[in-house]
Amino acid sequence: MDMEINFPNLGIYLDHVGKNISIFGFSIAYYGIVIVTGMMIAIWIAQREAKRTGQNPEQYLDLAMIGIAAGILGARIYYVIFAWDYYKDDLLSIFNIRQGGLAIYGGIIGAFVFGGLACKWRGVPVLPMFDLAGMGFLIGQGCGRWGNFFNQEAFGCNTTLPWGM
Repeated sequence: MDMEINFPNLGIYLDHVGKNISIFGFSIAYYGIVIVTGMMIAIWIAQREAKRTGQNPEQYLDLAMIGIAAGILGARIYYVIFAWDYYKDDLLSIFNIRQGGLAIYGGIIGAFVFGGLACKWRGVPVLPMFDLAGMGFLIGQGCGRWGNFFNQEAFGCNTTLPWGM
């Protein structure tokens, strides 16, 4: 499905903007590309900062993988709980995250809880990891807003500013 993205005060009108690309017949949403890019940037920054502060950067890669998986799971669980009326009659649709339905609050809760537990299991100091993870969440939130822009959702209202949509 194509959409329009317009910035009338700047004279920019983009017609027929798609929401995804297709690679080998598999559809990948721009939203997902932006989110994964944000995750990769956050991991790179966390590893660089870990190295700078004398910590083991490889541990942060391991913890990031656990945190990302737990964050996605937490985001989906949180969303399903608050949209239960939609899922209660078709429980298998709970597993179809390609149709949307991730909530940032659940993602943060899942990532912090299981990331913290993973720190305890692996002997990584929790508070320094949370310091670095906080930067990752900020990057993720910023990239998520751009993802919402590409999806034409949750990016704000019309404005009269020069760059307004």
